[in-house]
Amino acid sequence: MTQIRLTLPYPPSANTYWKPARGRGLVPSDEARRYKAAVAQLAKANGVQPLKGPVRLTLRAYRPRRVGDLDNLRKVLLDALQGWAFLDDDQVSEDHGYRLDDAKNPRVEVLLEADAVATPEEAQAHRHAREQRAAKARATRNRNRLLKQRQQARLSSATHRPRSPR
Repeated sequence: MTQIRLTLPYPPSANTYWKPARGRGLVPSDEARRYKAAVAQLAKANGVQPLKGPVRLTLRAYRPRRVGDLDNLRKVLLDALQGWAFLDDDQVSEDHGYRLDDAKNPRVEVLLEADAVATPEEAQAHRHAREQRAAKARATRNRNRLLKQRQQARLSSATHRPRSPR
């Protein structure tokens, strides 16, 4: 059994983690990008290699205040760890979370366990496949947006032109 132990900064709220982007749905905010970069830096500094196969997650969230939803924290944390501690967050097959309070030192202590570590080649192939899926989704979204604009333009021009009698 391979284990990864990390102590990470307390994540931003899920309410501020995502922001709407015109035509793109929700995208990570600037605060989210900074948090993800901090997690990536800590993972690199600790020599973390992504786990493969089913992953067991145990987290202890030490909140700065007595507010906060453990479920939303988990979503933000898993998004930040994806690609660093595991290949994809759908690998998490067992999940234990504990909500604690520590106003002086808010943090999240993470323990991830799996049977194997991904090779650098597997991690790179997974990143590449994820990038290709994202590019395909962007292309589909852009194509659909263009088709919708053309259809609206046709409808608009058809309603403004008088039809000639037949």
